Amino acid sequence: MFYVSVLLSALAGCGSSDTKSTADTAIAKQDPAVISGEKIGKLNNTTVLNINGKLNITDVQSGEDFFNVQTNTPSSYGFFNLDEEGNWSYFVDVDNHDISTLAKGQLLEDVVTVTAIDGTTAQITITIEGGDRDALMGFIAISEVVLKSDGVDQGADAYTLIENVFAKGSIESPDMYEGNHQGVLHIIEDTDTTVGSHFVFLAHRDDDQDKDSGPSDRQRNEIKAYDKSPDSTLAYKDETFQYSWKFKVSSELELTSKFSHFFQIKARNESNDNTNGNDDQPIITLSGAQKNSTGNQLQVRYSAGFDESGKSTGLDKNLIETDWSLITDEWVEVFVQATFSENGQFAMTLTRLSDKQEIFNIHEQNIDMWRGFSEKDFARPKWGIYRSIVETDSLRADEEQVRFADFSIKKGTLSAE
Repeated sequence: MFYVSVLLSALAGCGSSDTKSTADTAIAKQDPAVISGEKIGKLNNTTVLNINGKLNITDVQSGEDFFNVQTNTPSSYGFFNLDEEGNWSYFVDVDNHDISTLAKGQLLEDVVTVTAIDGTTAQITITIEGGDRDALMGFIAISEVVLKSDGVDQGADAYTLIENVFAKGSIESPDMYEGNHQGVLHIIEDTDTTVGSHFVFLAHRDDDQDKDSGPSDRQRNEIKAYDKSPDSTLAYKDETFQYSWKFKVSSELELTSKFSHFFQIKARNESNDNTNGNDDQPIITLSGAQKNSTGNQLQVRYSAGFDESGKSTGLDKNLIETDWSLITDEWVEVFVQATFSENGQFAMTLTRLSDKQEIFNIHEQNIDMWRGFSEKDFARPKWGIYRSIVETDSLRADEEQVRFADFSIKKGTLSAE
């Protein structure tokens, strides 16, 4: 939803040259046109992002009370039209990066200059306010679950905060399992000037394992929604959810050619029936990977699941591959909207906070987002560090840190529009 306000300010201008005096001739100074009109206009619309207005013009010189016409003139954030009688319209450029990433309540100002035929000018100042992203995407929220850090040495500890939201058993950190890397907290809290209080997830190449499975080819430090979590965090068949959070990775964090997942959407298929794809592979991951030809990549991976015999369908693919360095040492914000159906929808944007640069924007329609077999099955989110350690030499022995902040899970419905 956008709110647009318009302020008209006429600028004194002249339609001809100043009076020139000579010994023989005196030409009278020409009066400029007077431009007035609607001083304030507002638009409250979530689909047609335009506004119309009317300028008035008077001029003591006969035949000069008209405007120079403008047709779809590009401005900073839109397109402007003006006819000779002063009727004008402005259309927001929905493909403009600054418009598409404008957060709720943020403002942008666009100034358009109009000119009378005698040269008198006026400015139209258009203020664009960021509206509700949910409304723009046709999403109507029913519930929201939020997880936030409350600061270092303040309030509850990180583990308590997480379990208060997702239930006991929702933390899969190495120190939670006997025989794993106990005695070291793997999720702590910190603060900075960009996002304030946040969580820090830790990983140790030579010490951490995958839950209670003993030494293996991977290690895990994640939090999750699961069957003991509130229903408002679990996506059942045909439901639509939004997930948002912020995270930051260091440029020193090293990747392998296998996988390093920082977010997963996982299915829970209680029966393990392969008829609808099973749940061994995550449906979606946000991952980092080492690519010899192109350097490190940030990837969004999609798994199409298994066929009825339990074999891969061969339809897995990366929805996006982009330069890993675009996000290192920077806080980024991630937004996901998914409809969990056989012919579902998946949207994901990642925006760098320092300059509001949109790193990628994914919109997939008619994508299979459902792996369930019974009405008890669901999809759920996971965040943290889950990585392969097969290529040990590619990883640092030093402690790795990945920072997360402001987790939100919204359950909702889609409007009929």
